[in-house]
Amino acid sequence: MNKRIIATAVASVLLAAGLAQAKVSEEEAARLNGKDLNPYGAEVAGNADGSIPAWEPKWTDVPPGLEYGGPGSPRPDPYADEKPLVIITAENYKEHLAHLSEGQAALFERYPAFQLHVYPTHRDFGYQERMAKKTKWNALHTELVNDGEGLKNYNGGVAFPIPANDREVLWNMRTSGCYTTYNVVYDGYGVFANGERAHDAIDFTQSHPFNNPEDPDTGVTEAERGDRSVWTVSQRLAPQRTKGQITVVTGPMDYKRDKRNAWQYDPGTRRVRKAPAIGYDNPDGPGGMQTIDDHKGFNGPFDRFTYTLLGRKEIYVPFHNFKFNDSRIGTLDDRLTLNFLNPEFVRFEKRRVWVVEGNLAPGKRHAYKKRRWYVEEDSWIPVMSENFDGRDNLWRVGFFLSDYEYQIGCYERNTQVFMDLPSGGYVSNFITIDRKEAVHNLPYLDKDYFTPANLRKLAKR
Repeated sequence: MNKRIIATAVASVLLAAGLAQAKVSEEEAARLNGKDLNPYGAEVAGNADGSIPAWEPKWTDVPPGLEYGGPGSPRPDPYADEKPLVIITAENYKEHLAHLSEGQAALFERYPAFQLHVYPTHRDFGYQERMAKKTKWNALHTELVNDGEGLKNYNGGVAFPIPANDREVLWNMRTSGCYTTYNVVYDGYGVFANGERAHDAIDFTQSHPFNNPEDPDTGVTEAERGDRSVWTVSQRLAPQRTKGQITVVTGPMDYKRDKRNAWQYDPGTRRVRKAPAIGYDNPDGPGGMQTIDDHKGFNGPFDRFTYTLLGRKEIYVPFHNFKFNDSRIGTLDDRLTLNFLNPEFVRFEKRRVWVVEGNLAPGKRHAYKKRRWYVEEDSWIPVMSENFDGRDNLWRVGFFLSDYEYQIGCYERNTQVFMDLPSGGYVSNFITIDRKEAVHNLPYLDKDYFTPANLRKLAKR
């Protein structure tokens, strides 16, 4: 067995026992950006049969020969001319089970028309230098605290580039963002099995305090930044019944020690009030076919589940999805087909992923009895999720589409979709095909923007 996987299994046992985790050695950290591991800790080498190539970065900006209109414009796709290597269907999927997840196999069984379009795997993009520096510093300093709910000596960037257990992989999923402040106006759609749709639209702004450009590249930890992981403002543009509602949220770094704070402006009463505590399995999105803590892969505290690191796999996952929101190619209706997003607009590649499973903890309640996440190694972005009901039946399968953000030199999540197998419907949000694409390089907005006082100002605009 791979020594790296053995180490993670041992560390997971220690975490379950409530023991502190040791930081990696200087010798281990020195492997980052070397022959073995790239700056984010992914294996540099390709796989045995060459279907996953070696990491050989060529670009951290727009590739030569492509035209990009700048922030808000469709991002040009360097792989636009490629054809699928294979199209997996309900007729041939069993030939590919070695590289499919349980959820993908279930989709073929549930929907005879479902397909996966698998393209060549590319590892051509590099990393923003600042995030690479922060990530290497974290490798030597960052530790889990409070049963894995919080971090100590974290300074931005990927928290654990050489992960030792399940919780460190989940924290990497949370800390992979490279933006300082970004904004996106997006649409969400619940698509029901009868073809009807529910719709919402949100103007969403988010800041990452650990990426404050005024801070030095390394060494600024939670003590200096304050114990907040992200700050958000969401203004509802649709449906009409909630139009004008604005919510400010500040999320903690440690959910065991601190709580998420939220305030909401209600246009009906024209008042700002402390928002009720929401999270966990509260239904979310148009049609309610996802939970609050499904958002972007995982959102909120870890305390409802116990976790196991299942190891690494080579499977087909959504990646390099430049095409999906490109307004120059097709329409929204072309994307929103029955039961699932149109496979012609969702690119899959064979990638290395880390797999973490969560099982409902004794004495805890949640709509999901079991959950599973697939976290891609080059980006530490969650690319798929699987959620099971109380009878151990697969309930929802999530895909998280991502592409490379030329504005910031980093991979970022964009559109997500959760397919609800019992009902035959799905919910998809962060869709921008009818709007400008997300802008990730806005001037940094600090904590003063994300306060009840500023919320009142925003409401008067």
